[in-house]
Amino acid sequence: MVDQIKKSNQQRLLIFGGIIAVAVIIGIVAIVISTTDARGGAKFDYDTIPQSFTEDGAPVLGDPEAPITIVEFADFQCPHCQTYTGTVAQVIENHVLTGEAKFEFRMFPSVDRQGFNFALMECAVDQGANFWVAHDIMFNMTSRGWNQTSSQEFAERVGVSYGDLLNCAGDAEQWVVDATVGQQAGVSGTPGVRIRLNDGGLQPLPGGERGGPSYPVIRAAIEQANGL
Repeated sequence: MVDQIKKSNQQRLLIFGGIIAVAVIIGIVAIVISTTDARGGAKFDYDTIPQSFTEDGAPVLGDPEAPITIVEFADFQCPHCQTYTGTVAQVIENHVLTGEAKFEFRMFPSVDRQGFNFALMECAVDQGANFWVAHDIMFNMTSRGWNQTSSQEFAERVGVSYGDLLNCAGDAEQWVVDATVGQQAGVSGTPGVRIRLNDGGLQPLPGGERGGPSYPVIRAAIEQANGL
């Protein structure tokens, strides 16, 4: 009788352990999907969000009338920038989609000193790709590791000619313009975040250059600009 009870308890433990293991696996998959969606091209429908470019060529996402612009200076190869995509996704979802803020992206070389990934981005847009979709795809790919076949995969995923992409890359210069803007604004590392109130100049936010300011810091600046 005692042996039967022990055997029954062991079976229950095995079943319970199996349920926990499945739950853990599901949780891990959900986290991976969520992280990928943040900048993998699946989280936001960019066709529904206003898009524009600054006079010097930087892409801007959000209502042109928003009172504050969050400006990120980033390098696609920078691990800190790849991690910071979660914070940027929060800003877009909670404030850009509501019209409270705009988001401006500037390419700033901290790892990719030759500007290779930057050039691919600029050339993809020149060939008709949506910047923000390409932006998400590029971050998704560099976070997985860039290799010899990645450039061709990037071209395929954004829907442009790989040959034309390479032919254009040598003439790309937007990243040089962006880097100059960043240096003038005192950016020394990535991700570097600045704010612009209405049409004013770039201003810093509390938070180190390595890692960028936290979401609560950015949210506070947005709320202040909107009188909330």
